[in-house]
Amino acid sequence: YRKSTISFLNQSLFTQFPFQVPRSLSPELSQAFPLDMDRSYLVCLIVFLQFWSCPAAPSTPPPLAPSSTPQGEVECPSSCVLLVYNNESMSENGLVMTSKELNPDYYEARRAGNVAQHYINTLYGSPFSLYSVTRVHKARTEDMAEAGMKYILEFSVKDWVGESSEVQSSVEVLYPRGETQRPPQVQGSLEGLPHLNTSAKEEEFYQRYSVPGSAVSAKDIPDSYGNTDPEMKPFWNLAWAASSFVMLNESNENTLYNMAQVAKIKQLETLDDQLSFEYEILLHDMVSQEIIRWKLLVSWSPAGGVKVLETELLPRCHCKSPTQ
Repeated sequence: YRKSTISFLNQSLFTQFPFQVPRSLSPELSQAFPLDMDRSYLVCLIVFLQFWSCPAAPSTPPPLAPSSTPQGEVECPSSCVLLVYNNESMSENGLVMTSKELNPDYYEARRAGNVAQHYINTLYGSPFSLYSVTRVHKARTEDMAEAGMKYILEFSVKDWVGESSEVQSSVEVLYPRGETQRPPQVQGSLEGLPHLNTSAKEEEFYQRYSVPGSAVSAKDIPDSYGNTDPEMKPFWNLAWAASSFVMLNESNENTLYNMAQVAKIKQLETLDDQLSFEYEILLHDMVSQEIIRWKLLVSWSPAGGVKVLETELLPRCHCKSPTQ
C-alpha cells in the first residue's frame, strides 16, 4: 500500500491540475486523497512517506526465549514512547522483588554480616566461645516490598576466642518494614561452623563460681588503657554473648553495633543450677557514634547455655573526642 501510494504521487507531479485519483489504482487511495491537490503539498507528502517507518507498538512485550535477554535498544513505537522492561521477579506469595548485587566490602554488606554474627553468638556464644564474621564474600539484596529488605550473604566465620580456622557459611537477613522497628530475621544453614571442645574449661569455670563465697564483682572491663585481667576474660566473653541478644534485637539497616565495655558486673545467687550475673554494658553504634548503656540479668551453665532474663535501657551518652 505504501509503495503504491508513493508511485502514484510521483506520477501526479507530472500531471495537470486538477486531477482525480483513479479508482482502478486502488479503492483505498481514492478515499485517502481529495479530488484536487496543490503540487507543493504532494512534494511534502512524498518526502514524509519516504522516511516515515515508525511501527505500531505491541500491546504486550515480545516473549523472550529461555536463553535470550532483552536487547539494549528497541524500535520506537507509534506512540513515540520507549518500552521499558523492569528487572523484577515475583515471589511465591505474589510479591514483586527487585534484586541488586552489592559490593561485599561496602557498609551495607558489612552491617548485614554483623547481624549474622550477633545471631550466631546468640546460639553458640559462651564464656569460652565467640564467633566473628571475618569477611563477606558475596552479598545481594532482594526488595520484598512491604515484607522488608532481604540480604543474601556468603561469608567467612571463625571462633576467635578458641582461635579456630575459618569456614564459609551463608545466611539470609531480612529487615522487616513497618511503623515500629522489629528485629531482623536470620535464616541459614550453620552446620559447618567450627565447634571447639570447651567442655572441660566450661565445667571448671562453672564449679569454681558456683560454690558459696566465690561471687565475683568488677567494673571497667577492659580498663581505660584497654587491659583485661585474664581472670575476667570469661566474664567479658559471657557479656558479649549476652549483649548479642540485645544487638540483634536493636539492629536495622542503619546500625552497626559492637560491645565496647563491661561497665559493671555483679554475681548473684545461683538459681536452678545456673550462674546468675547482673551486667551493665556499653554498646557502641559505629554509625551514630552513640554509646548505649544496657543493664542485663544473665544466667549461664554448661548445659543450659546463655540466657538473658531481663534487659533495661539506660540513659544514652555520646563518644567524646580525645580533646574533650
